[in-house]
Amino acid sequence: MRRDRGIALLNALIMVAAISAVAAGLMLRAETSRVRVEDLQISQQAALYLDAAEFLVDPVLRADWERDQNLDHLQEAWARERFDADIDRGLLRGQIRDLQGRFNVNSLSAPSDLAAAQSFERLLRTLGLPVDLGPEIAGYVQARGPVRPGDYAARAVPVRPRGAPMDRIEELRLVRGMTEAYYARLLPFVTALAPGTGLNVNTASAEVLGAVLPTANPAGIARLLAERARLPFETRSDFILRAESLIHPRAIAQAQVPDGGFRVSSNRFEVHFELWLDGRTQSRILTVERSGQTGAARIEYRRAAYP
Repeated sequence: MRRDRGIALLNALIMVAAISAVAAGLMLRAETSRVRVEDLQISQQAALYLDAAEFLVDPVLRADWERDQNLDHLQEAWARERFDADIDRGLLRGQIRDLQGRFNVNSLSAPSDLAAAQSFERLLRTLGLPVDLGPEIAGYVQARGPVRPGDYAARAVPVRPRGAPMDRIEELRLVRGMTEAYYARLLPFVTALAPGTGLNVNTASAEVLGAVLPTANPAGIARLLAERARLPFETRSDFILRAESLIHPRAIAQAQVPDGGFRVSSNRFEVHFELWLDGRTQSRILTVERSGQTGAARIEYRRAAYP
């Protein structure tokens, strides 16, 4: 009799333990589901905030265009001021950057544009990157294709070289020999715009200016940038005059600027937004074209900001 009671008690304890384990599992699953739902809700709310932030871009770029349609430089409001806004349970930040102050890799799509190839090689050297990337990128965007197309077809996920100018700078990741480290190093200095788009000397970095002005040494570029900070170049002729005075009398005659030449205004921009909400971060990058006729800003495409 006592033995039967002991067995019954043991069975009851086993059943209680099993029920407790099931209950704990259900509670864990419910908590996991709750966290997932919360993450989804926060992500959706963040996306809505970023959608709303996009409406801040047009008024800024349009107002700048209305002040002066023929001049864009780093001392203007669009370049100096951030979109900073406190939001419920978070913070939003944004900044506009000029894409026409960067080297346009699509200028490499014309085999006859030797100036583009040579200036890009100098940029790669300045950045400490392999110069072999230049011909590889050129082969990717030229109609004749890369030297070794089989390397693209043999990848785990086969890639077909574009054979035409890139639509988005992210395509650089597909180029043979391009690593994530190389891409991250190169990205702040390059863009993918239509071939023939001019280089804005009022926003170009020291690295890019040094690449297209082979007669300039670092000291000469530093003098040019200091002069630009004091007084932005108002016209192309103004830039030429001061560059020849500060760098070398033949600085412009021997320049190797890609097709499109020098200019002092821009109509292609990049906007970086970063949002902090409930301890989570979400970012977005916009590529924007500003109309030369109305000053209206049109978003061409958007992407997440993480690598």
